[in-house]
Amino acid sequence: MDENDALHLHHIINAIEQLERYIRGMSESEFASRVMVQDAAAYQMGIVSEAANHVSAEFQETHPKIPWGTITDIHNQIVGKDYKLNIAMAWNVIQDDLPLLKHTLRKLMIA
Repeated sequence: MDENDALHLHHIINAIEQLERYIRGMSESEFASRVMVQDAAAYQMGIVSEAANHVSAEFQETHPKIPWGTITDIHNQIVGKDYKLNIAMAWNVIQDDLPLLKHTLRKLMIA
């Protein structure tokens, strides 16, 4: 693995882990009521998107099962054109998609 790709994957994993710390023990309704946590979560998801965008095309082609296009667009999907966070979508991404991505990337980092 190219060291730049390793660095970008590391940034993605770290951002997901930071998000997990922010929401640990929270329900969706609590997340929806805590604007500072929402802002922090949106920032970390922006890091995930941006870091994924910088993973080399070669690495992405080597790992086609990872939905790179979806990952690079996460931030745009959760923040609407009105610059408001889609709380339900963000919550679903945080709960369902990012843990799986973290697990997959960790396995690649070890290999």
